[in-house]
Amino acid sequence: MRLTLYLSHIVTILCALHTIDACTVCTNESPEPITYSPAPWTLKGTIYSFFLLPGVGIPLFGGLPVKAFPPLERQYPEAIAGNYKGILGMIQVIRYTESPVGPYDELLIVPGFFGYPGPDGSEITNVRVSRIYVSQKYTAWNGRVNWNIPKHLARFDWTSDVNGGESVKIYPFDTSGDPYESGPSAKPFFQMSFSPLLNGILQIPFSTDLYGILGINLTLVQPPVPQGQDVFGAIAGTSTSKSVVPGQSSDRTTFGTINLSQAGGDGEETGFNAVGDEYFPNFWPGLLSTNVGLRMEDATITFSEPVVWSV
Repeated sequence: MRLTLYLSHIVTILCALHTIDACTVCTNESPEPITYSPAPWTLKGTIYSFFLLPGVGIPLFGGLPVKAFPPLERQYPEAIAGNYKGILGMIQVIRYTESPVGPYDELLIVPGFFGYPGPDGSEITNVRVSRIYVSQKYTAWNGRVNWNIPKHLARFDWTSDVNGGESVKIYPFDTSGDPYESGPSAKPFFQMSFSPLLNGILQIPFSTDLYGILGINLTLVQPPVPQGQDVFGAIAGTSTSKSVVPGQSSDRTTFGTINLSQAGGDGEETGFNAVGDEYFPNFWPGLLSTNVGLRMEDATITFSEPVVWSV
């Protein structure tokens, strides 16, 4: 009994020390060490989404553009492995206000479905986050370690307008050719502007549970990610495949338009940036300049514990 009580006190002290060490407003310059925040995660934030559909972002013929994967991961065949099938994809920008590692911003690309060897060796078909940027090192490290999400760092510059619209420009740390990913690019890799319909007055509930009802499996299957050389120690490597079930829901979902003009973006003059990412006028091949999009405010976002198996 005394031993149990003693161990309980030790756990309480360790948890308190962890809380003291953890940052509350986390940035790449925060002095607190990167610590492990295990899955599952529950987060809050605002989500901006638009779809990739056959012929409109999903290629009818051929494969993916080079920019579908980060420069580091492109050097490792196991990190980009999988038979691309397309079908349905999505690009999202998320402003997390609450997470186990503090607030942060995120851009993620889900280019569609891929075929992979599953846990029993047979092929499974699932979506995957192929490229993703986040605004601070704590979520970059934990996303890679927990779920093989290939997070890299970027600066996010936001502006708002009087009609409820939002614009963002994203400057990655890995697109200038610097292997140490020490700072943002001079020009944006991605930029968009969201304009709500009816100034955002009309809001409805929406949940990714709807996809399951429609027979669409949103389970992410992520191959292992390589170790980076970044100055922040955020680009962790892994050696196993992992799957994770994400969820998103909001009672305040607004339809709107997303302007994807990349005028002035990185690579506009030459067609490529310093690491070989193609420049497209609307960011991604096949996309229009104006796209239908969603904004989910006060959203709850979840990431399950991973299922892990050897490659």
